[in-house]
Amino acid sequence: MQIGIVAKKIGLSVDAIRFYERNSLLPRAARTQGGFRRYGESDVETLAFIRRVQRLGFKLSEIRSLLKLRGNRVQPCAPVRRRLQEKLVDVRRRLTDLQKLERELRLALRSCNKELRKRSAHCPILRGTNARKRESAQ
Repeated sequence: MQIGIVAKKIGLSVDAIRFYERNSLLPRAARTQGGFRRYGESDVETLAFIRRVQRLGFKLSEIRSLLKLRGNRVQPCAPVRRRLQEKLVDVRRRLTDLQKLERELRLALRSCNKELRKRSAHCPILRGTNARKRESAQ
């Protein structure tokens, strides 16, 4: 299969496939006499796997190690399970951080709304930023 057909089949861009190949996530494709890349069914399966685990939040380096595990004859589930657990812990931590950020943004917005009701509205966010800048300059 040529790269365009594979890209459509998997739902990736041609550039993404080339990127994965350059970064050794996908083996270098065989070439036709005309220089076009040719991919087999195993390449399509590998690309589908890459796309699936990327959606789960795995980084390229993590995907590389998962591909190595996938390539083993014996495919132990324990290391994959551990990686999934670590990813889940990381996602929960980021969710907590995002919830804190959401609260801070709501408070900042409430403060702005109160200030806008006054005639001479001075942005409390900008004032707070300037005050912090002055403190760090001293």
